[in-house]
Amino acid sequence: MSLQRVGFWLGASLFSLMLLLPAPGGLSLEGWRVAALTVLIGCWWFTEAVPVTLTGSLPFLLLPLLGVSKADAVAGQYMSPVLFLILGGTLIGAAFEKWNLHRRVALFVVSHANPEPRSLLFAVMAVTAVVSMWVNNSATTVMMLPIALAAISAIVPNLDSPDTDAHRRNFAAAMILGISLASNIGGFATPIGTPVNSIAVGILERSFDTSISFAQWMSYGVPFMLVMLPITWWVLCRVTLPFQFDGGTRESIRAAIGVMGPMGAPEKRVVVVVSVVALAWVFQPFVERHVSGITDAGIAIAGALLLALLPSGAAGPSQPRTLLEWDDAKRAPWYLILLLGGGLALADAVVKSGLSAWLAQALGAVSDLPLLPMLFAIALLCALITEAASNVATATIFMPIAASLALGAGYDPVLAALAAAMAANLGFANPAATSSNALVYSTGRIPITAMLKAGLLVDLAGAITIAAVCLWIVPHLL
Repeated sequence: MSLQRVGFWLGASLFSLMLLLPAPGGLSLEGWRVAALTVLIGCWWFTEAVPVTLTGSLPFLLLPLLGVSKADAVAGQYMSPVLFLILGGTLIGAAFEKWNLHRRVALFVVSHANPEPRSLLFAVMAVTAVVSMWVNNSATTVMMLPIALAAISAIVPNLDSPDTDAHRRNFAAAMILGISLASNIGGFATPIGTPVNSIAVGILERSFDTSISFAQWMSYGVPFMLVMLPITWWVLCRVTLPFQFDGGTRESIRAAIGVMGPMGAPEKRVVVVVSVVALAWVFQPFVERHVSGITDAGIAIAGALLLALLPSGAAGPSQPRTLLEWDDAKRAPWYLILLLGGGLALADAVVKSGLSAWLAQALGAVSDLPLLPMLFAIALLCALITEAASNVATATIFMPIAASLALGAGYDPVLAALAAAMAANLGFANPAATSSNALVYSTGRIPITAMLKAGLLVDLAGAITIAAVCLWIVPHLL
């Protein structure tokens, strides 16, 4: 029996059984029914027994039927402003990809980097992370893999030869694995970097009355990225896949990866729009004083609309008429509205039904810890769970629980909820944990033991860094 079938029947059976059993002491009937729904959604999300988007619609169907919430209240969660932020952000990213601006940035940096192997590895990881701040992690990985493979062929031309030593083989594996790790790390830096970031912003706003602007998120997301990139690079080239040898030349790397011609009119226009949107996000409080009612989500939608209206300026009758066309927009992740909306609706029910507070009481040992160890324990637990579970599901289920743990101990619940959300973006050790992991592992160049060792070490470092960021940086921003 496949994992999907096991997950389907396990979730359905546990859901039915929990509805038949009385609520445990101290938990309301509504909270127990939300717990049953959480188990069902968790089983189906973790095993992909049902398409994840359709699983995300379960709160809208079942919360009213279970007598927990009214249908119109649940439906409101599916139209959270944060969903417009991620939708507008992905449309802007689509235009960035359409005109190959991400590839131009990558080629420029790699071709001008120091050809010494360790320096080249760091340059590839750095440009991957920066691109991944704005472009989907999977798309970034797909784009960077050919560039990295070409750079490897320039440094190690006879990689498949039996005479190639371990240092050169390790270098090749580190370059490929580094792309996956860096694309996921870069996703931490902005609210649109990963779907989990957006759902975290939505949950914090809906459940904890805490609004996080684009600039505020970057104020701790970028430091996290800047700390984790060199740590991850060091883990790869010094611990997991150590290598030391003389590299090629800058000319050989340029010859291997190719060059792009001068920027055309479409690229220049996309750069202008993206720059204006990014500046508006960063200076949103100042912009709002002059444009009443503007939000980060509104800026994202305005940027996407501007790209759809501006003529591309491309020469030739067969060229696209505008910078962003409907065929491009159709490829945007519209399914995220149901997926993330379902996560927001479930998290809202977990908090309002008292389930999160009841679970926090059951985890009393963690609530007795000082704040820094508590944040670390929450982050490490979520990091390990997300190795085998959906990132969105991990964040949705554990953010309210983490917040209740902190609240019970007299700490700021937002810090704990944010730690859980950020840690849900980890999960570097399992080839199936993220699509980026799967893509690089499919090259056949990465030993599974190397991925496991590097991934677990980066997970540990990430949990430590998340705890530190949430304790020492976040309180000064929110």
